[in-house]
Amino acid sequence: MSEHSRSNATFKNYAISLGVIVGIVLVLAFVVATRSGENIPSVDYQPDADVLRDSADYPVTVPSEELVREGWTPTSSTLEVAESGPAAWSVGFATAKDSHVMFTQSGADPDAVVAEGTRGAEEAGTVSAGGSEWEHYDSEDWDALVRREEGVTLVVAGPADMDELTRMAEALETDPADGGAEPRDGAESGDEGDA
Repeated sequence: MSEHSRSNATFKNYAISLGVIVGIVLVLAFVVATRSGENIPSVDYQPDADVLRDSADYPVTVPSEELVREGWTPTSSTLEVAESGPAAWSVGFATAKDSHVMFTQSGADPDAVVAEGTRGAEEAGTVSAGGSEWEHYDSEDWDALVRREEGVTLVVAGPADMDELTRMAEALETDPADGGAEPRDGAESGDEGDA
């Protein structure tokens, strides 16, 4: 009878061990399933845009909030304002297609801004986006769109595909030349008044 009780005890221990393992696997599967969405940290780039509006000697261009509604996430905002010298601002976005696009505007030497923003990509023609012509720079893993305005150079660049770079260029909004962020609230709501 002792052999019978030993075999029952062995089977019982086996069943308990198997049940514990299955329970652990189910808990892990549940945790992984509920945490599968990547949590990308988001930044508010509007405060930097407001500071730039006060300090830049050129009309400031800002990405539209429309991008955020389309699933783009602003991930970085870097503002460089010197007491004497040009202001520069870069805003990075994680795109809706899980890539990355960086928008930069700078009043510094245009050739230096283009060299930094294009990262060695070769000029490949022009692209029309947002009602403007942009220079297109292309490389194996980096594309850029460049627009040179009086006093400021705009660069939209990243490893994203051309559709996403073009979408960013289309979503850029430039403040009026006489400056000021005051009309933006009315412009967003559609009430522009009788200026």
